[in-house]
Amino acid sequence: MTHSRNRQLLIPIRSATALGVALALLAGCGGGDDDDDGAANRRAVVEFHAQVNGQDFTCGATYSNVGLGQPGTYQVNDWRFYVHDVVLVKADGSRQALDLEQDGVWQYRNVALLDLRRDCGGGPLPTNSAVTGTVPSENYSGICFKVGVPYELNHVNDATAPSPLNSSGMLWNWRGGRKFIRIDGTGAPGDVDRAVAFHIHLGSTQCPGSDPSAPPTAACGYPNIAEFCLDNFDADQDHITMDIGKALEASNVAIDTANTAPGCMSGNSDPECIPIMPRLNLDFTFVAGAGAAPEQYPKLLPQRLFAVDKHE
Repeated sequence: MTHSRNRQLLIPIRSATALGVALALLAGCGGGDDDDDGAANRRAVVEFHAQVNGQDFTCGATYSNVGLGQPGTYQVNDWRFYVHDVVLVKADGSRQALDLEQDGVWQYRNVALLDLRRDCGGGPLPTNSAVTGTVPSENYSGICFKVGVPYELNHVNDATAPSPLNSSGMLWNWRGGRKFIRIDGTGAPGDVDRAVAFHIHLGSTQCPGSDPSAPPTAACGYPNIAEFCLDNFDADQDHITMDIGKALEASNVAIDTANTAPGCMSGNSDPECIPIMPRLNLDFTFVAGAGAAPEQYPKLLPQRLFAVDKHE
């Protein structure tokens, strides 16, 4: 696969000396006695790409063989998600946090918003497909990240929240917090008799409190934050793909239970969430209604939502 974006995983030129040390480290050369000052930092750009059943995502395109049942066609018109606590992993399993660039738009503290909508609007939309930061110039062989927003930032006031926590369309309410994943889709698009909205909106649920316009009074019952770890990842050249077809492989996207949210919006009483939430690397508790016994659906391992796209 050819990608047009140049990731520019370069070492910042702070000085000729720092550049020389960093290049020697990247080449695997010994640094002599000068290594006492520690390794120089380097800039790292982690690229994400969207796919549906292995096909590159194009907004408004119709994809076939999605999920179970017929006609199995699906169209996506929104694709955004938050990640946080991004770390690169060394061969010995130790982790190095990616110190995110505070760009004032897509990244704040340890949180980044990935916006892959491209041309989903009436005209070109601002998009972001990368998490950018710095790490020490050492050898890394894997990556881990969490999908979602940490509790202390998830429930800040949208009216005063810094970007990207104030992103339009990514908030349920103050108490409920942000949508960690927003996939807006349509099952059986173009079929006037069968077309149905079928979305995936992931977020925390059962956040206590009586006022939706105030923060929760305690931790949410189901935080719904999942960590994903990928081996054999070279941050200098590889990409990460998110394939929503993997999350939908056991769903009939042309059928949605009456009187429930369209598709799966993380609700514990929504039957459409039963096959989806475990494929988002989350354990899911389903409760059919008042008085019903909880049903447990463990996350499916190994996860297949995210994968490394190797670029030799």
